[in-house]
Amino acid sequence: MGKRVLGAIDIGSSKITAVIATSEEGADPRVIGVASVPAKGIKKGLVINIDEAVNSIAQALSAAERMADVTIGSVVVSVSGKAITSKNNKGAIAITHDEVTSDDVLRVIEVAKTVPVPQGYDILHIIPREYTIDAQNGIKYPIGMSGTRLEVDCHIVLAPSSITKNLAKCVQKLGISVESFVFAGWADAYSVVTDTEKELGVTLIDIGSGTTDVMVFQEGGVVYSGSIPVGGMNITIDLAAALSLSSLEDAEKVKLNFKQIMELESPEEKETKKDKKEKSKEKDEVKNDEVDVKHLSISGLEKVSQGFLEKVIRARVEEILELARQDVGRAGYDVKMPAGIVLLGGTSKLPKIATMVKEYVGSSARVGMPHGLDGMTEEITGPEYATIQGLVLYAAGNPEDVPSAGSEGEGFLGGISSKVKSIFKSLFQQ
Repeated sequence: MGKRVLGAIDIGSSKITAVIATSEEGADPRVIGVASVPAKGIKKGLVINIDEAVNSIAQALSAAERMADVTIGSVVVSVSGKAITSKNNKGAIAITHDEVTSDDVLRVIEVAKTVPVPQGYDILHIIPREYTIDAQNGIKYPIGMSGTRLEVDCHIVLAPSSITKNLAKCVQKLGISVESFVFAGWADAYSVVTDTEKELGVTLIDIGSGTTDVMVFQEGGVVYSGSIPVGGMNITIDLAAALSLSSLEDAEKVKLNFKQIMELESPEEKETKKDKKEKSKEKDEVKNDEVDVKHLSISGLEKVSQGFLEKVIRARVEEILELARQDVGRAGYDVKMPAGIVLLGGTSKLPKIATMVKEYVGSSARVGMPHGLDGMTEEITGPEYATIQGLVLYAAGNPEDVPSAGSEGEGFLGGISSKVKSIFKSLFQQ
């Protein structure tokens, strides 16, 4: 397989990021063009103004193309939104010959996809969790194995057709086709979650600006996918109200400088350093943790209490966690998993957030850092860029990930025969 040029667009509520990369067999995808611009016309993962959304996508894509000095004809695009939902289902067939072929795998997955789909929804991904041949279960790669009956346990991600159709319109207006729509949480998993974490059981929580995407892994496979309509912007709104700020821009400035504010010394701390003995006699006094924030140049805000600021942020983070826990619980699972929680999104960069999550959920938590790409990755290294990195890895079609590959934009079998089947062959005929 020669060098391929890949295009990926992560369409978020606060920013739109486009990446162009090259892919060669045996090497990590190499980023040759990248650009990120503020998102307009997008709210909570949904297109609310097509013209504005098209302009934002065009800006990001054209800047990435200029950097890469190439023009692309198709892209993979992220999908998010509160209406994303999922189901688990099984399928079974008789094996045609003495051993499992790629055709058998495609047939059994086709059987597994026959689940009731709510009106107005499409299947976004069908992700095989494991295969069973006769009485042997726990099989990840069945091709070439002998048996008479093949079963598959699949995770199926569903999305409203209106979401993908509107996103497709935005991209197609630029003369570009959508190769695949990918749930943002599934893209995150490609770039952040390790095989060991998946096997032990892990929950991925991506707190974006307008939505929070959640995926739960158990025994190596996905068991839950979903999205809730609350994110980092809600923290900004809370700060604006709590601090009586005149604009969301000022509140966002406070949030972005939260770490710096928490590192400032309060007047009491400065006094303590001068005279620890004298201050120790005043234990009953109320702690003054207000710090000077005039340097932020926010109208009407000269001082802020560090404790109060943390309390406001913690309250919203805990609400996001509770909503995620309720959604996952309704599916019969728990966000508390043995390998803990992996946090992503711009909100995960807030100081102490891993501690907040650990204290509320009762399991370990870490901020995930995407990996797996080479080249010009300096601008997309943080946890808020896990989705775009995962989209590139998904587009590269790493053979090791193919048994968990998802659907094409037109439905699962819209391109699987030409794409997945050929990769199955390349994987198992080496």
